[in-house]
Amino acid sequence: MPPKSITLGEVLTRRSAENPNPSIGRKIGGHLKALIDSASLACISTLAIWWLFGQADVDTITALLFFTAQTLFWWFVLRRVRRPRVKKSHFLLDNDRQGFMADLRLDKKSVVIDGSNIYHFGHDNKLDAQPLGEIAAQLRSEGYRVICFFDANIFHTLGGHGAFLRGTPHSVPQLEDIFGLQRDEIYVVPSRVQADKYILECLKYMPICFAVTNDRFRDYASQYPTVMQDHLWRKGVSISDGKTKLQKHSPNKP
Repeated sequence: MPPKSITLGEVLTRRSAENPNPSIGRKIGGHLKALIDSASLACISTLAIWWLFGQADVDTITALLFFTAQTLFWWFVLRRVRRPRVKKSHFLLDNDRQGFMADLRLDKKSVVIDGSNIYHFGHDNKLDAQPLGEIAAQLRSEGYRVICFFDANIFHTLGGHGAFLRGTPHSVPQLEDIFGLQRDEIYVVPSRVQADKYILECLKYMPICFAVTNDRFRDYASQYPTVMQDHLWRKGVSISDGKTKLQKHSPNKP
């Protein structure tokens, strides 16, 4: 029996290693593609050779050079097309620019904050970054490991709201200063990708963890039924009289 994983990196790496082989459908598709490529090469080569030897003024050396060059060209093309793809690890690790996700411990209580969602909520209530910073500080003081996900457009959004001058180079330290976060608490997802799935994947593999978001992620309910099976997987944020409150939260319970 393999040893129990104690970090997120271990469990995600082990999960990838358990399924190294492609499905039967992908294998058949790969063989068919290779057969079609080979047949195409044979036809093109045959036509080229037939045309070449049909020329009256072509000597043997020229024909051999042409045939060799053609063989090398097609060998290079097919080698690139059929080069096996290197299996990547889980996208949570692949896109972790700060390099802290793999070391997250599964036996420690953690919290995943939907940074973009809570920031927009704060902005709509004329408080901008304050609610997110307060929630992160509160949970950090209670012993939670904070992971805050942002959509890639967070810098554009902050710039549009006047958080920094337009044209200022985007960087993680900007998010540290604005939200009061630490460098190894910040995860900006790639462009054209929503942070929703990153948040839900964390909850899927981290047993002592909940999300802070006002988004109910209804579009993902069928993909993550075990994550959303009770009402404790997410906690919303409310603002009353300028004060930020984390709903359904008890400091003594994850």
